[in-house]
Amino acid sequence: MVKNTIERIKRIHKLLKQNDTGFKRYTGIHKATFCDMLEAMQEHEASKTKSGRPSVLSLKEQILLALTYWREYRTLYHISMDFGIHESSASRIIHKVEDTLIDSGKFELPKKLPSRVDENINWSVERLPLHMVSHSSHCP
Repeated sequence: MVKNTIERIKRIHKLLKQNDTGFKRYTGIHKATFCDMLEAMQEHEASKTKSGRPSVLSLKEQILLALTYWREYRTLYHISMDFGIHESSASRIIHKVEDTLIDSGKFELPKKLPSRVDENINWSVERLPLHMVSHSSHCP
């Protein structure tokens, strides 16, 4: 368990040391946006009146887990294996991060994709002759 934690921490530090372009390429967001997300999560954690069992993952790791899910649409099984947690824990973390970021008022995450209406549809209708197959011919 300690080895997995150390490897996870090293991977996160390596990711956070990347320049903004590399970070955005991996996560889909700029480092400044990540910092805003982290700040919103920290504010939420500080405002909690009840603490339950502490998460194995740090807030940075929780945000990265959610970003991985949103960015890559990988299965919870694969994400949970990468982060060393159970699938149900990964699901709870994703929902917690989503809800916290939306409730912070700093971020808007669409619940449904907007429907696309294309006004420039070109219809082309052509009359084709219909050829009837004769039933009198026998198949060998």
